[in-house]
Amino acid sequence: MSRSLGFPLTALLSSSLSSDLGRNRNLISLARKWRCVMTAVMPMSVRSESIFDIGDRLAGLLEQAKQEAVGNHVPEEMLARLADIVETLRSRVSRRPERDPKSLFDLDERLIELMERAEEAFEGGEIPQELIEEINDYLEAFRTKVDRIAGYWRWQESIARICGEEAERLTTRKRAAEGRVSRLKDMLLAFMMSRGLKKLEGERATIGMQANGMASLVIDDPLQIGERFFEKDLRFTKTELQEIAYQLADGELRRRLETALAGDGWEINGSAVRFAMTNNAGVSGARLVKGHHVRLR
Repeated sequence: MSRSLGFPLTALLSSSLSSDLGRNRNLISLARKWRCVMTAVMPMSVRSESIFDIGDRLAGLLEQAKQEAVGNHVPEEMLARLADIVETLRSRVSRRPERDPKSLFDLDERLIELMERAEEAFEGGEIPQELIEEINDYLEAFRTKVDRIAGYWRWQESIARICGEEAERLTTRKRAAEGRVSRLKDMLLAFMMSRGLKKLEGERATIGMQANGMASLVIDDPLQIGERFFEKDLRFTKTELQEIAYQLADGELRRRLETALAGDGWEINGSAVRFAMTNNAGVSGARLVKGHHVRLR
């Protein structure tokens, strides 16, 4: 294509050089324009820019922008050119090699995904059969990746162990903090009651004293409380309970029951005592006391 278009132009230029000067100048101008057209349409082998070439272009354009800037203002056209080069450089730097979709990393991701889905389904009530089949397919297809499956296993065990240790530590701190709050409330209550104060006002908070919603049970003398309010936990097998239901004759079981009844370990059922007293049933050795508590508002 370049030869078929270029030959008539060369002949035209040769015949035109013998004419007047003005016409020559016009033809020379036409030749230059034609050369630009030919350069655009002719196939060219372009060398791919390296990141260093792009960096050099960016540095040169930044220097040019510095010269053209008025104060801190950079022309919009220059900003657009800079953005294009920066985007080109970013795309080249952030390019990553293709990964094997069956790499160990992807296998781990798949296993984690399946286990998370199973956990969510279990919390919802039941793991669907489709998900179970997916997990089975994974284990079947990648049974040679036992090390990775075992790694996930150990990873979860380590998380459980660390969380357990952390839970114990936090539980201890929780009990200590609750104890400090309880002691502080007791001291505040004693302070306010001894001075007849209903509340303590600060700039941003108020501590008030008010009556409890429910009276607290205070056992003054356990010996005076009726035996019907005493309870004790006894452990029997199902066979033993059936034997109690069907027969209470002399024997080992009866002796065991008599020993348990005569032994220690009985506790007062406070709920039963409270219920009896709130229903106007007198219970000797116990009373209901309505105390107070402090609350931060």
